[in-house]
Amino acid sequence: MTGLLRPAFSEGQILGANDLNAHVTYDRLGAALHERTEHLWGVAAGLALAATQKASSGDRFVAVQLLPGRAVDRLGRVIVVTEAVDVEPALFTDQIAVPNGTDRYPVYIQAIERPRSATARPGACSTAQPAQIEESFQLSFGAPGSEISILDQDAAPVADGFGTPTSSDKVVVGWVRWNQQLAQFASVETSSEGRRVRYVGVVASEVVAQDGRFGVRTRPGGARFALTVAEDTAGGCELQFGKQDGNNPVSAVFTVDAKGNITHTGTLSPLPAAQVNAESGVAFNGIRLPLPSGITEDQVSQGKVRIHSVLSAVPVPPRGDLASATSFPLVLQCALDEDRRVRCQIRWISSFNPLDFVDLPAACTYLLVASGK
Repeated sequence: MTGLLRPAFSEGQILGANDLNAHVTYDRLGAALHERTEHLWGVAAGLALAATQKASSGDRFVAVQLLPGRAVDRLGRVIVVTEAVDVEPALFTDQIAVPNGTDRYPVYIQAIERPRSATARPGACSTAQPAQIEESFQLSFGAPGSEISILDQDAAPVADGFGTPTSSDKVVVGWVRWNQQLAQFASVETSSEGRRVRYVGVVASEVVAQDGRFGVRTRPGGARFALTVAEDTAGGCELQFGKQDGNNPVSAVFTVDAKGNITHTGTLSPLPAAQVNAESGVAFNGIRLPLPSGITEDQVSQGKVRIHSVLSAVPVPPRGDLASATSFPLVLQCALDEDRRVRCQIRWISSFNPLDFVDLPAACTYLLVASGK
């Protein structure tokens, strides 16, 4: 196996066309492989379809232009448009046999090469060999839905080298609608059935900021949404999401600090499930109930945890010297005070004389439930 061969030159060497072309080829291949392995192919800048409103006999249509910009195709070839280009209706009718006025038709741009002959110089021998290769482009249209297979293409593998150009090596720049009556374009569209223009991206397993601040934004400028992660001078860090106007600070609607504390202005949906801890048992009047396992007094006092209680008195018959065996119980109190102490009292009333009774402290069963707020 042989690695990439980089041209090398020495003093006094006579350089031929093959030597110079080898140098150009080496650089071109390196650039193409960089685009294919470290980036995702698509539109890099511009190349939007611009519509200008027109009228004919009172009927409206649009004149369409492709604006200047740059794109990279799946082979890593760079497509550059330096000035606005008219998108001709005649080209559309040549390629779309029976258009209708309801569908959206994809518009493609594709890289092509055109050999250019050198301009003859006085005293120089003329040659039929091309002296330049114009890295040009061509526009085309497709049937509705044909863009699906185009947009889903992966970049050509490294083993393909420059790759073999095919008719599928296109980049979608938008969609048009057709006015059948006027044989003109009716409108331009930026999406069709949920499919959108594919833009370039970055292939990376790690992204590192240079100054402690990293941002992801939905548009290059103007009003946009942003997600930023930024360190502060105190050694902390904060993640923010929200709207941003130009380079102004982000109007955060969601923030996470270095300790994991979350601040948000909207509503969480669904609500997060609260952690629940429980403790149960039997306790006598005056006993302070323990907190459920894992819950601290500080959490309760700071309001981070709520305590819910369910108590039920246990009417155990008292000794005979305190109340008769035929007495029946009446629960006077069965609750927790502010200090979580049991307050349970039962009145034992004689079944022979309702005015003959005795009030005694009692036991109760309890269930304590602790939940986060």
